[in-house]
Amino acid sequence: MKHSVVVRSASKALPSEIRIEKLVPGGNGLGRIGPQVIFVKGGLPGETLQIQVGAKLRGVHSGDITKILEASHDRVEPPCSIYEVCGGCQLQHLQYAGQLREKRAMLVDALQRIGKIEIPEVGVVVPSPQPLGYRNTIRFVVFKGSTNLQLGLFQAGTHTPVDAHTCLLIPERIQHVAALVTQRFATSSSIPMFLEHLEFRSSATTSDILLVFHGTYKNPERVKAFLESFLHMPGVVGCVVQRSGPKDDRMQRPALVVGQDAVTERFGDLTLQIGFHSFTQTNWPVFEAIGKTLSDWIGHPDGLQVLEVYAGTGAFGMSLARHGAFVTLVESNALAIADAKTSAALSRIARCKFKRQAGEKFLPSVNSGEYDLIIVDPPRTGLSPVVLQELGRIRASRLFYVSCDVATLSRDLARLATFGYRVCRVQPFDMFPQTAHIETLVELAVSDMTT
Repeated sequence: MKHSVVVRSASKALPSEIRIEKLVPGGNGLGRIGPQVIFVKGGLPGETLQIQVGAKLRGVHSGDITKILEASHDRVEPPCSIYEVCGGCQLQHLQYAGQLREKRAMLVDALQRIGKIEIPEVGVVVPSPQPLGYRNTIRFVVFKGSTNLQLGLFQAGTHTPVDAHTCLLIPERIQHVAALVTQRFATSSSIPMFLEHLEFRSSATTSDILLVFHGTYKNPERVKAFLESFLHMPGVVGCVVQRSGPKDDRMQRPALVVGQDAVTERFGDLTLQIGFHSFTQTNWPVFEAIGKTLSDWIGHPDGLQVLEVYAGTGAFGMSLARHGAFVTLVESNALAIADAKTSAALSRIARCKFKRQAGEKFLPSVNSGEYDLIIVDPPRTGLSPVVLQELGRIRASRLFYVSCDVATLSRDLARLATFGYRVCRVQPFDMFPQTAHIETLVELAVSDMTT
């Protein structure tokens, strides 16, 4: 079998032999040469490799593979032609069952090594129904190719773009439209705006596609005329131009819209509106699986007082409200809250309150015992110190944490443990196949210990 490797090092040192012990967050293989830890891009557990040792960063050397001496049985040829160049995926060289196994191992390792807390048995990773073609959203950088504008992703560790409109992580319908967009760029005598990024947002439920252009322009009428042609592409129901600039300025400026500015999704028995400004999950079936597991863990919610912080468009909380809970959704993004209100009306949800506020501002107003359970779904950076402190003060009897980063999850669980929370259940999900990212649902309860 042919094995694909990256050979890229300016070091004049002789190659060294190393055996890979495990994968670490980010997807690199960890090995040792004497006492020195080496992170090897593309290395898999159990492999013996010849590497060129590279630079040292934060006490750890990097290493590039020059030769595979003993390959893992799980090593496969990456299906993507630009895998070794594009920085979007880290694990295409690992067969899918191996990805699931190693992701669980990375999660367990982080919880033990960083969290240093007692954890229950971690469940096997719930797989994605589609290991490829699962992304309903993708944001391409728009760059000047040899002859015309191209849609690309940045090369690993750089700001140099590479043509990626055929990315295998997006479904064929988006690949097809991306190809038509690049053809449109090629046949346009002029483009009436400066383009930086182009985002494709597709509904897993309806297959409708939004094109969200990011850039600057002077003549809105010319831009609208330019966008009209995209509405004839298969599945495209709307085009939005969001001016570039600081986030606060972007939120204040009205976007230029031709056609729709939102798509709809089904989440269990809910109908959700998701606008171009609102965060949406890229792998909808796995997102629904997380919601189903959360619902199963909570049990019948009739009469429960529920608080969801970092609520986004409110899918988790509204699902509980549908079945009798009294829910407060807290979200700082005004447009996401607007989407949540629209979704509540579409789904005829009556037991929801909406708070357009950051968790750091809202939680100090919450009394201990006010809510039966709290759900938090923070960004990759995890919970802020203020949110952690307030959760420790409130000490809800049940806390559910949805995480997309094992390192910040482990750090936050360790901090929550000091406030008397213990981990009851841990379930990982493969939201992002072919990458090193892991989505995790954790249930915590207040233990008998005191702070």
